[in-house]
Formats: sequence, C-alpha cells, structure tokens
Amino acid sequence: MANRNVSVGIDDMAFYAPKIYLDINTLAEKRQIAVEKLRDGLGLHKMALPDAHEDAATMAAEAIYELISRNNIDPRSIGRLWLGTESALDMAKPTATYAIGMVQDRLKGQYGGDCFRHCDVLDMTFACIGATDALLGTLDWVAAHPNRVGIVVASDIAKYELESSGEYTQGAGAVAILVKSNPRLLRIQPVVGVATESVHDFYKPRREKFCETPVFDGQFSNQCYQDRMMEALAHFREQAEQVGLMKSGQYPALSERWARMIFHLPYSFHAKRMYTEQFIQERKAKGAWDNDVKKYKFPVIDHIRFEDEKAYRKAYNTFVKAVSESALYKKFVQKKLEKAQRASSEMGNLYTASVFLALMSTLESDFQEKTPLAGKRLGFVAYGSGSKAKVYEGTLTKDWADVVAHFNVFQKIADRKAVSYDTYLALHRGEQTTPCISEKGRWGLDHVGTEGVTLGARYYTMFQ
Repeated sequence: MANRNVSVGIDDMAFYAPKIYLDINTLAEKRQIAVEKLRDGLGLHKMALPDAHEDAATMAAEAIYELISRNNIDPRSIGRLWLGTESALDMAKPTATYAIGMVQDRLKGQYGGDCFRHCDVLDMTFACIGATDALLGTLDWVAAHPNRVGIVVASDIAKYELESSGEYTQGAGAVAILVKSNPRLLRIQPVVGVATESVHDFYKPRREKFCETPVFDGQFSNQCYQDRMMEALAHFREQAEQVGLMKSGQYPALSERWARMIFHLPYSFHAKRMYTEQFIQERKAKGAWDNDVKKYKFPVIDHIRFEDEKAYRKAYNTFVKAVSESALYKKFVQKKLEKAQRASSEMGNLYTASVFLALMSTLESDFQEKTPLAGKRLGFVAYGSGSKAKVYEGTLTKDWADVVAHFNVFQKIADRKAVSYDTYLALHRGEQTTPCISEKGRWGLDHVGTEGVTLGARYYTMFQ
C-alpha cells in the first residue's frame, strides 16, 4: 500500500448472526469431552449454526442490507462490493453476485431494478484472510478517488467433519464494512506488514464428491499462524519506520503502540495463546525481561544445557506456559485482547469474518464501559491458512462511539435460540430441509436448479 494524502477507513459496520446455535455443553456431553476443556481452555460457549435455508450469500445479503439501510445509502453510489469468503457457492459465479441480487431485489422499488448495475462485484479467497485482502484493496481504491464508496463483506460457514478435532470450533456469520474517505469510525494507515509461505495447514482440495469440510492439521496450523504473525509484525515495523509512521527504535514492544489488538480468532482464546512468545520477545527488546524473570520467577531455559531437542522443547513449552499463566501476561491479555474474545465465545469461528467480529466485539464492549478511545490506535493481525498474515493499524475517530452505538452485536447474539443435538446433526448432514426459524423479511434459499442450463443455479426468496 502506498502513502496516501487522504484519510480513508471504516465508516460503519453491520453484523449478521444466524438465529440458532448449539450450546457447547451439549456437544461436550455427546462427544464425551470435559466441558471445562472447551469453555475454560478454548473459551467456547456457543456455536453459531446456519439454518437450513442459509448460506454465505444469504448471510452476506443480510449484513449488506443492514449497512445500506442504516446509513441511508443510495446503492447507485456504491462503486465496489467485494466479498471475502471461503464458503463460495460456485467455482465460477461469485457468491457476491447472489448476495447483491437479493439486496437489489429488495431495493428496486426505491432505486430501480438496476441500482447495482455499475458496481464492481468480486469474491476474494485466501482462507480466513480473504476479506482483509478485500478491505485493504478497497482502501487504496477509495484513496485514489476520495468520492468513491465501497462495501467489503466477510461471510463464512466454518464446518468440520462430525467428531473431528475442529468440530467444536464451528461457527457462521457475516460482517459488512462501509469504506469511505474521512470515515466516522476508524482511519486506517497505508502501512501493511505481510508474511507469506505456501503450506498445507488447512485447505479444501477438489474431491470426487463435493465436500464443505477442510483437510487440516491443527497443531501445524497453530505454528503457521504464529510464524506468519511474528514475521508480519516485524515487517510492519520495518515498513512503518521506512515511511516515518514510527521512528527507528520506537516502541520496542510494538503492542504498546496499540490500545487494543484485533486478531483473527479461530476460537476465542487463540490470540492469547499465540502471542505469548511474541510478548516475551517484546519484553526482552524493551529491556524488562531480566526484572520479569526475577519478579515472576520464570524458569531460565538455555538450549545448550539439553542433550536433545525433544527435552529442550518440553522444557521450553513449560516455560512458555508459565509465562502465559503469569499475572504479567494476564494483565496484558485483559487490557489488549479480552474484549475481542467476548463475541467469539458466543459465535465460534467465522473464518473471514472472525477478525472483523473481534473488532466489533472490542469496540462495543469499550462503548458499553464508556472507555475514552478517541484518537487511540488499534493493531490488526489477520491470518489465512495456506498461509499469509497481514498486520496493519487504524486510529479511532472522535465520533467512534456514535457509530458503535448502533452495532448491537451482543443483543443479536442474545436473541438467538438454542437447538437440540439431533437438530444440529440433521442440519450438519443436510437432512433438515425446512428452517428452524423463518423470520418475516429474511432471505432464504428457495431451490437449486436440477437440470439443463439451470443445473446448480441457486434461487432465493424472502420469507413473508
């Protein structure tokens, strides 16, 4: 991203939560997993479920429509709508076109049936970071011509095989983001740290039979996340110093630059688990580590004292765990990370939308607590398997609270209904074809074409 002469960023955001969920206690009982492992170990409380009529397109349409209607936007003024998703519905036709078709049909009485005729619509896919890619690209697009208006959408369904190690992290939802110049919520800097490496930590290969679930290696994916994160943080520092956003040597602990840190959260506690080693490195760079060791009695690990790598790694992991459980690290987590975890605990993994729900969760929590954040910086750490991380920062405007007042994230979460385990199984297997909840005015999949030139085509309707 190049230097900009104009302020661009996020003007508003809208969140869509499916209306049903499975309580994690229910799943833990059926899977014979200690519920404490899921609730206290991973931060999981509830799992958002898409209803029988919902998919990535309907959820995106709901979020887009809320964003447009709340801001009284003439859709003919929207020049770009880019969707980040890894739950695409077709290998050629963008899922975003289905979503925009639904919204256009609803708005045609007011704005005409071609109100999105000149809107650039696109899907972007890079696992969980695709919507971040869409956002950063759209920021540059608006900066080039400040009168432009764009919408970025993240919409996904995180679905894993039954009884797999990823099952309890499932979730679904969508976030729509209004991108403008002189934004009311968050100004985003044109400096991005990037780290990329081709790996197979999580992917969805072509198979003989269509399959929505991924091939993944959880421990390897965690390591890839951590490695790309640390590389992207270092690259962000390098870029920021080159363009003068930061002075050389300023903020030895980069996290201290940011009032809050917004991470992609595959599960609620993921960020605090992944950041411990980076936190240690920051304390060392700051010159505080020797005192930390004395004060908190952290074990000292010297590689050369161990006969083999396995023994060293075991001792090192014990050391990292000791740091993560210390009052020092817990204070950092409480200040920088905890508010982002709140919505994630209730929703599960939203793939591309996860990092943006973390942002909304943080800001709504701070709004409710009347935290003075105007002018404060937020640091973003996005990750997509395969793999890539991006680090960037934004500054909250003086009007941020007025925008956040309309998010209603936690009210939407509270308004959902629990379903039984049997209903969850039927939905997961595709055996339930009628919606659990059919609200008037909500979009749903009506049918899929079965032959000829309509084979596989998806047709949507609105509940009356």
